[in-house]
Amino acid sequence: MDEPKENDKGVLYVRSICLSCLDKTYSCPYCDGEGKTYIEAADKTVARWIRNLSEERKSVIMKYMIKGFENEEKKK
Repeated sequence: MDEPKENDKGVLYVRSICLSCLDKTYSCPYCDGEGKTYIEAADKTVARWIRNLSEERKSVIMKYMIKGFENEEKKK
């Protein structure tokens, strides 16, 4: 099973159930021994995940995002 590369930028992977092995012995080349595989997360999936977080965690994420945006502006 291929795991996400550390140098991927702008791509988020989620660990999901392998649909090929659903309700079977997990032995296909796409999943691990637990029947899980990595897939690219869609923007909507990321947004739903953030929406369901506690307000405290959302605040921390926003602080990291704002700091990152400010750092990008300084580079220009």
